[in-house]
Amino acid sequence: MRRIWPKALAAIFVLAALAGAAGLHYLRRSLPQIDGTIRVAGVSAPIEIVRDADAIPHVFAANKADALFGLGYLHAQDRLWQIELQRRIGYGRLSEVLGEAALPQDRFLRTVGFGRAARSAWEATAPWARQQIEWYVAGVNAFIASHHGAGLPPEFTLLGFEPEPFTGADVLVWVKMMAWDLSANYSFELLRHDLQNAVGAERLAQLMPPYPVNGLSITDVSPLMGPGEPGGSGGSGGSALNAPTYPTDLTRPTCQACATRPAYSAALFHALSSGDPAVSDVLLGGARTEGIGSNNWVVDGTLTASGKPMLANDPHLGARLPSTWYLAHISGGDFEMAGATLPGAPAVALGRNRFIAWGATNVAADVEDLYREHLDASGERAEFRGVLEPIAVVPETIQVKGRAPVRVDVRVTRHGPLISDALNANNEASREPGPKAPPVEPLAFRWTALDREDTTVASFLRLNEARNWTEFTAALRDFVAPSQNFVYADVDGHIGYYAPGKVPIRASGDGSIPADGWSGAAEWTGWIPFGDLPHLYDPPSHAIVTANHRPEPPPYPYQLGLEWPEPYRAQRVIDLLHVSRAHADRGFTPDDFARMQADTLSLHAKALLPLLVAHAQPATPADRDAVDLLRRWTFDARGDSAAAAIFSAWFQHLAPALAGDDLGELLTDRYKDRYSFVTRFVAHTLTANDASWCDDRRTPEIETCDEIVTLALRQGVADLERRLGSDMTRWRWDAVHRAVFPHQGLDASAALRPLLSRSVPNGGDWSTVNVGPVDALHPYEQHNVAGYREIIDLSPANDSRFLDAVGESGHFLSPHYADFQRDWHDVRHRKMRMSRADVEAGAIGHLRLIP
Repeated sequence: MRRIWPKALAAIFVLAALAGAAGLHYLRRSLPQIDGTIRVAGVSAPIEIVRDADAIPHVFAANKADALFGLGYLHAQDRLWQIELQRRIGYGRLSEVLGEAALPQDRFLRTVGFGRAARSAWEATAPWARQQIEWYVAGVNAFIASHHGAGLPPEFTLLGFEPEPFTGADVLVWVKMMAWDLSANYSFELLRHDLQNAVGAERLAQLMPPYPVNGLSITDVSPLMGPGEPGGSGGSGGSALNAPTYPTDLTRPTCQACATRPAYSAALFHALSSGDPAVSDVLLGGARTEGIGSNNWVVDGTLTASGKPMLANDPHLGARLPSTWYLAHISGGDFEMAGATLPGAPAVALGRNRFIAWGATNVAADVEDLYREHLDASGERAEFRGVLEPIAVVPETIQVKGRAPVRVDVRVTRHGPLISDALNANNEASREPGPKAPPVEPLAFRWTALDREDTTVASFLRLNEARNWTEFTAALRDFVAPSQNFVYADVDGHIGYYAPGKVPIRASGDGSIPADGWSGAAEWTGWIPFGDLPHLYDPPSHAIVTANHRPEPPPYPYQLGLEWPEPYRAQRVIDLLHVSRAHADRGFTPDDFARMQADTLSLHAKALLPLLVAHAQPATPADRDAVDLLRRWTFDARGDSAAAAIFSAWFQHLAPALAGDDLGELLTDRYKDRYSFVTRFVAHTLTANDASWCDDRRTPEIETCDEIVTLALRQGVADLERRLGSDMTRWRWDAVHRAVFPHQGLDASAALRPLLSRSVPNGGDWSTVNVGPVDALHPYEQHNVAGYREIIDLSPANDSRFLDAVGESGHFLSPHYADFQRDWHDVRHRKMRMSRADVEAGAIGHLRLIP
């Protein structure tokens, strides 16, 4: 009997190995074909797809129609699961394949109506733009038509379904989801509402101070000019410590209705956090933290070694696998473009053609408003200026895998869909323990991207073919959402900046909190005229910098927005431009710009830490060691810095220590990750020694500001000791700070996560050029990243470079699934090849698509 067991175990291991090998062989059948010839329907001439030495694809076609077809085929080859998931998010069709767990997210998505808006925008799209989108969609569908079962990415096999053919509206729906991610003003309205309920209007103003009046502005180029130049300031700018001051003798006002009013922001976050985490990241990305941002800058030929303009851009978005971006070069006759594409869309979003280059950062324009509505007893009519108007009802049926369909009747007032219906239904259906959240009052959502016409994709299609500033700005006239800070350069030596988009003009109010929909006082009356939107062309500074800071200085006649972050990243870029100009005996090179993109100096720490140290009273050996490290710190938030870890931990505990007693745990969680507002609040409170905030009313003692700052330090140090041990000399920032890239759709599976998701230790903080914000829900983790970097050289040498954060392939068995990640961490770009000779040198794949 004893001799049988070893043989049986050996047989089991052999069978398991054979099963694993068979499964691996099955999954590998879905890897894309990169060599050979494939016959497809819908092209006029052969298309060559060459994957260069870095696995970046290049499409060579006879004309633009075939070039866009080739791009669609490529997106389907490498990212079919991604574009399918994106489509299902946009239409609220996740429950069909993910089951009941995705129902809350589908209910919200159907209520907002991204799919309805995409379909109506598609119907209104100009024929020329429809045709170009359909060329691209034909490429996607050509791949789908010839791939089934084992030929599809593994996610389809695991979930047991195959994708339907794509349509033009499917392209528009994901562009709207991208706009949602970058248009998160609604979350600030909800937060302000809740904060005002908790502490009153005066103390709300202290918690969320406005952008400094003397802070940097994009169109004010004087900080970019050297001290010797007319109008030059030598690179100084406003900071948190210059923020407006407030009365210091405020009492603790209370809100009489606070006990009964619902917490809007908590209801939103609770409702959207249910379901798939990857989808929550999409729905809550821009609303959850101040990590989403971006940098770009451009200089003309007077400042470069080549004598031609150079442009840099690194957009900051949610970290995902597959990546948000897909690097590509597409050439078809007179049409040629290279840069970052969005899988599911037929254009280069950021990059260059033969004549111009462009990059973008988020404007943070206020293009969303929430309206409190008065409904009659039936819930079928809403009051507007004394008249009860009928509410439109849009029936939606959500198919749910494994259970009966769910009917959702979406109510829409003149201001938009009642998103409160989805929030209340989701919170009521929640199975989490504890009392249910009180219902949110009727709340309608107004957003530019929900209007019938949305020409944003058409704008990008025209932009890709622009040859000069006139054609570039003409293309931007059609741009709707999300409003972006575009920087521009061309081969003729010109540079420029424009912030296009439909930005509303309100009859009254500033859109900072939900408005009374019944009064008619806060209606949108029109849009800021295109010619009045912020812009520059060939400025005397010879340089332009944008990093999500305020576009126009006061007194700009229109309201663009309210939520611009502290201009630390912009100021650091300006400082680096000045340093390089002062000490270099040559102009800027792409290597200089690469070093700037890799910079991790924290101006946030430089501004705030001296104030914190002045108030700290370290009493324990650990506290004293921490303060000593911080006193000697150079403010460089490198991954190997212990001081960077201590400062981050200290800062994360400041808002709860100062305001937690006034706000409560849930509201504090919503507030503490609004880093710019917290920084301004902390700076004012400590500078004024405001006892009304520093005293913790939950204790009988009266705490001082020094005691509260020291408490936050002790909590931060204790937190790091639990994570890193007691030997502070061995601490590293990147030992706790990791950039996390969850797989889209399957990261929630603990068994699949090691195979599909990735993470990498990282440095930086929310204020550094090489951005490294911590996540709102996962302290010390980084979930927003510079997912794409480009440096574009418009000289004939074309020393242009780009890089994605993870890899080109969406297939976890591909060697190119995450092969960019180490170079992304080290900010080592790939060459942006455009000449055929460069592309062919070391190419790893040659695929021909023939009619």
